[in-house]
Amino acid sequence: MINPKNVEIVYDVLNDSAMLMYESNKTPYLKGIVSTCENIMSQEVTQDFPDEILLSLLERLHKVKNVSFEKEEIRKALQLCILKGFKHAKIGNQEMTPDTIGIFTAYLVERLFPAKKELIILDPLVGTGNYITTIANNIQRPVTLIGIENHPNQYEIARAMFDMMDYGEELYFQDSLSFWNLEADLIVCDFSMDEETEDGFFPYEIIKHHQYNLKQNGYFLGVIYNDFFEKSTSKEFREELMSTFDILGLIKLPDNLFKGLGKSLLLLQKRILSEDEEKQFLLADIPSFEEEVPFQNALKKINQWFENRRKKLGD
Repeated sequence: MINPKNVEIVYDVLNDSAMLMYESNKTPYLKGIVSTCENIMSQEVTQDFPDEILLSLLERLHKVKNVSFEKEEIRKALQLCILKGFKHAKIGNQEMTPDTIGIFTAYLVERLFPAKKELIILDPLVGTGNYITTIANNIQRPVTLIGIENHPNQYEIARAMFDMMDYGEELYFQDSLSFWNLEADLIVCDFSMDEETEDGFFPYEIIKHHQYNLKQNGYFLGVIYNDFFEKSTSKEFREELMSTFDILGLIKLPDNLFKGLGKSLLLLQKRILSEDEEKQFLLADIPSFEEEVPFQNALKKINQWFENRRKKLGD
């Protein structure tokens, strides 16, 4: 159970320390957050500061020394700091997947896989790490998280996320299209707004490339813009997609979560059924996560699909 007081404690230590670093030597706020995470993990201030600042930073570190926090408390505190840093750096909040989407994705993951099955989860565009860690924190099973990011600032934030929540060191600073030799149970991804270029449509290339990093029977859960299948190369992409994947479902997400074009969750499975076998396609529309009756109606439809699929597969 998340304790809001604990979220506040972690946030205050991170935020106050980052502000001290900025005031001392103009360390950028988000860099200060990353440095504070490093200091918390090592229980010492590893950067050079004047004695007065050093003592103040140590005082703040002492507030979280030998205190146990839930992973989700740490993530929420970091998320608040990152959003503050984005605002100061004039970076849009769309770089962070809303919590409700991460939690809902976790719900779907729990329904897709047998109870307690250990999962290898890959996010090929991990960004700050908020989406994949939200999912991991809200499923009841052991997980190995793997993330890929080629933006240095976001990579550093994601590394701090992974370290603070003890999710290991499988975070790679590289071009996602150069990553090979993995057998993930699940790929999750929140695609940003990308324009078509002469080289194609980047989200299509990500899915086509990382099909080779997904186990047979494995799943892909991607947050896509609602015009995802309206590109000039969509026909060719769908044909290639359907040669490898079963397109299992498309769940429209609430419009009030986004500015401008809305998003949906695309559910794929690396093919296990014969091509002539009848597929059960999930098509659902979630009008709101806050309005209980419409949400429960949508959830009932989704749960019925899972139940029908379970019976068909003989689970």
